[in-house]
Amino acid sequence: MKVLRPAIFIIITSLLLFAWLFPQFLRCFFVEYDSFQEIKPNIFVEQKTTKKQQDSLIKYVESAENRLKNFWGSKNGQAKIIFCRNIETYQKYAKTTEGAGFSIGTPLGSWIILNQDGLNVDVIAHEMCHDELMTKLGWWKTKQEIPTWFDEGLALMLDYRFVNSQDSIQRYIDYRTELSYLSPIPIPLNELNTQKDFFGQGELNTKIAYFTSAVEVSRRISLKGRKEIFSIINKTEKDGKFEF
Repeated sequence: MKVLRPAIFIIITSLLLFAWLFPQFLRCFFVEYDSFQEIKPNIFVEQKTTKKQQDSLIKYVESAENRLKNFWGSKNGQAKIIFCRNIETYQKYAKTTEGAGFSIGTPLGSWIILNQDGLNVDVIAHEMCHDELMTKLGWWKTKQEIPTWFDEGLALMLDYRFVNSQDSIQRYIDYRTELSYLSPIPIPLNELNTQKDFFGQGELNTKIAYFTSAVEVSRRISLKGRKEIFSIINKTEKDGKFEF
């Protein structure tokens, strides 16, 4: 009994600390008990979401899943989709008002949070790609080994908002052209390894970071095909070390 009480205290304290540090995780984990409706397995919408929005979301999720399968060869990620019709709800779940979509990956589950701007196939496919990579490598290895630039550059291969060419060579050329409009000198990849590097240096820097990442990933695909990207991922899974 003397040992049990300190153990219970430590567990409760750890849970409270975790909840304080990561409140969005707990909200996502218990989304079923908040003001959301599950319209299909693993697809949740905020109350008062219109029927049109619900139908659109289901359609876009299905299209995004097909896009993911076409690129990866299969879909193994099981992230829950959470659609927020109000920006205040989105901020509560994503802990930000920026962007159209946001991914949360943990050892206990993963979630894709969308606002109304995220109600399209590109945003959903982008976020699903993040989840697919984490599912492939595991949470710890993804966080420790995968640089943010690779994660974001890979996701842009399924996201046609900026470049919509399906030909791998033309896609690389188009991304390189877009990058040249923003900056004559791309950001060195070793300065885009962390989320703070990638997203924390201002809006323009983040945009340049996205295109720099897309150029690098699309260049490799244009030269050696998608199999080269999967070879890099498989080697990271096997050896525990990312090498591009």
